[in-house]
Amino acid sequence: MTGKKRKLGLALGAGALRGLCHLGFLQVLKDEGITADYVAGTSIGAVIGSLYAAGIDLKTLADIAKHLRLRHLVDPVFPRQGLLQGKNIMEILQLFLRDITFAELQIPLAVVATDLASGREVVFREGPVVEAVRASISIPGIFTPLRQGRQVLVDGALVNRVPISTVRAMGAEKVIAVSINPSFCPDRLNNVAEIILQSFALLQTQVVADKLQEADLVIEPRVGDINPASLDDAERCIEEGAEAARRFLPQIKALLNSPAPQRW
Repeated sequence: MTGKKRKLGLALGAGALRGLCHLGFLQVLKDEGITADYVAGTSIGAVIGSLYAAGIDLKTLADIAKHLRLRHLVDPVFPRQGLLQGKNIMEILQLFLRDITFAELQIPLAVVATDLASGREVVFREGPVVEAVRASISIPGIFTPLRQGRQVLVDGALVNRVPISTVRAMGAEKVIAVSINPSFCPDRLNNVAEIILQSFALLQTQVVADKLQEADLVIEPRVGDINPASLDDAERCIEEGAEAARRFLPQIKALLNSPAPQRW
């Protein structure tokens, strides 16, 4: 059984703008000739995961991210269901993904969202990719929800912050989880977005710790001190993701060549 490459699944977790570390992590894997067989993403993990699965050049994305400012992303609306409409982010995604469907991606992808009406996890694996990602990033109170029939779709982090179980169900024999620690301890909370994100962090810390045990390898970039609602440290986020990948390269390579466990 040894010496045979195992089907690799990547579970890219939520983390707001700190999730740009996924770009650095994936770039190091690419430089090492390591390609995922399956990808599952939640929230910012769904954004980066979809671009990766579509074969978009990661260095180009990193260069763009370093020059992004919040004004490029925000589109305020009268706050009935959220502060932001999400149209600007959709337009940026469509520049890269256009109208691509899940079936047209180079790597199988799953995108995780939450149905507020039922409280259930919703996993997208077919249809337009951009629409699924828009649902997955809809942090309640910040982005307006995406409505599909009776479903009120919001951020997948509410039910599955790091979608390990999702990518395992896709067929991954070995799962690497890239988890962005939800804790953030600012000197002060300056705005509504920061208050909402900090509230989510407090609620999710213990739940995330329990679920991470389902992964074969957990990688946590050192971005816990970075404001998840700011793009000021985008370059550092990307580099921290790359540094984390380099730090774990021996374990990643060993994992891919180790026997697949029997799961009953």
